[in-house]
Amino acid sequence: MDFASLRRSNARYALVLSLLSGLSFFQHASFASAAVDADDALGLCQIETLPKDIRATLERRFYGWKVQDSTNLLPRARQKWAAIAPLGCPGIAAGHYQDSRSVSYALLLVPLDRSANGYKFVVFSAPSGQSFYGFKVLDQSPINASAFFIHAVAVDRVFDGDLRKKFRPKGSDGILLAFVDDKTPTQNVFFWTGESYDHAQVDF
Repeated sequence: MDFASLRRSNARYALVLSLLSGLSFFQHASFASAAVDADDALGLCQIETLPKDIRATLERRFYGWKVQDSTNLLPRARQKWAAIAPLGCPGIAAGHYQDSRSVSYALLLVPLDRSANGYKFVVFSAPSGQSFYGFKVLDQSPINASAFFIHAVAVDRVFDGDLRKKFRPKGSDGILLAFVDDKTPTQNVFFWTGESYDHAQVDF
């Protein structure tokens, strides 16, 4: 190999190293950005993805509220959400919360008016084989919701044997309500006990 060829080869090698270094540096931010793009492009936070009866209840009982979406999240909350569920919606979580034969829907609702604060954490469930959903408000607050998102998790992933004996969850899934800011992030899992929902703080 002559000197000119060696010089070109070294230049290409340096360029590859530089690109890899830059990719590593921006990987976390790019992942969160890609998740936001997927959320928007796929319409994952549109209420049209929910059963008709739930949509009707939202229009009737929760007028002025909308499903939490990724554009409303703080940067750190968006990164955490993107790492857990990049192809999901931070305001919709479907799972077998009460009955293994039917799907329930948890919604994190925030004001339509972006200048307003507050959130409502609601779960909709229907008896097996039915199309009419009742709802329960699991949590609500007048504080800013930009650090909050929800996600469905298998109970076995967050509770070991001792915790399952202690809490006795009846559903196979729970709902992770995450609060992720720059100071004290917390994560609580809400689960069905057979009569009502309870919750416990977890590391996930």
